[in-house]
Amino acid sequence: LFLASSSKPLPRDFESWNKGELNLSLNYTESNTLIMADEYTPEQKAKIARHFLYVTPHGEVKDVVKDLRKVVKPATIISDQWLTESMTGYNKTRFEIVSGDSSKVICCPQAEVEPNKYLHPDKKIVCTVDPVQQKITSEADASNLVGTGQNEEYRVAISAKLKEYLSAFYEDGSSPTSVANGVGSVYVSPQGQVAIVISFKNLNQNNYWTGGWQSEWTLSVNKKGSAKLEGRIRINVHYFEDGNVQLNSTFNEQGEVDVSDCGSTAEAVINTIQTLETDFQKKLDQFYVQMHDSTFKNMRRFLPKNGQKMNWRSSVHAVVAEAASK
Repeated sequence: LFLASSSKPLPRDFESWNKGELNLSLNYTESNTLIMADEYTPEQKAKIARHFLYVTPHGEVKDVVKDLRKVVKPATIISDQWLTESMTGYNKTRFEIVSGDSSKVICCPQAEVEPNKYLHPDKKIVCTVDPVQQKITSEADASNLVGTGQNEEYRVAISAKLKEYLSAFYEDGSSPTSVANGVGSVYVSPQGQVAIVISFKNLNQNNYWTGGWQSEWTLSVNKKGSAKLEGRIRINVHYFEDGNVQLNSTFNEQGEVDVSDCGSTAEAVINTIQTLETDFQKKLDQFYVQMHDSTFKNMRRFLPKNGQKMNWRSSVHAVVAEAASK
């Protein structure tokens, strides 16, 4: 059964599910009336299930799908069509990295040619993806979809610098203890709009934690001079050993880049991205350091009401207990 999460019944249109605003918890409504699962239509149940799938942390979606198949009834709600459509949306939301025999591609809106077909600009191919299995099933030539002329020259130069940046600053699974992997791609439109997408995962479910980094940046190189570089960073970290804790953070930022020749522009773009992403990391570090003096301080007292630190000698407390018993 589903129970309302506030003093009012859940809205029947469920529009707020799409915004991720509803929080299911075990509470009663104002009239203490339980809302039974059977009261919802199959369409509403499908929407609720899709919400749970969309907010699934990196690397855990297949486990969630198995659980949804067990708890959502009738079983026809989690149909093959529902699963294909939902997983297509999930993959694009999480920038899933899918692999084939010889290629690796990011499932992201910037690369999408058709539903479940994504461009690999460096190889000039389109990869068809099985969204449920999260694997590349076929590849096809896409020379006609890749930019030409100066736009492509900018893309190639930025892509080369991006690879250097990722190799220097991102964990790629090369060390013996690493479980991380990721990729970055650069795309360009015929109008000279450049999109840079970075997706890295660090998954260790055997030790009860997963994490993912997604960043995307855009700028225009259709004319020389100062150009605005705009971007967004999203991270999700999930720790679930004897608990269930998540960190979700989104950071929107922008910088200025001087568009000139391809080599200089590429270096300026990647240097600016490096600065902005490093600033984000520093802000996270500062946040955790300050949590002790700010967030946690507001949650509990550092000292008892008497202002004295706890005396941990058992003899002291034995005297108090003895006096209290008299």
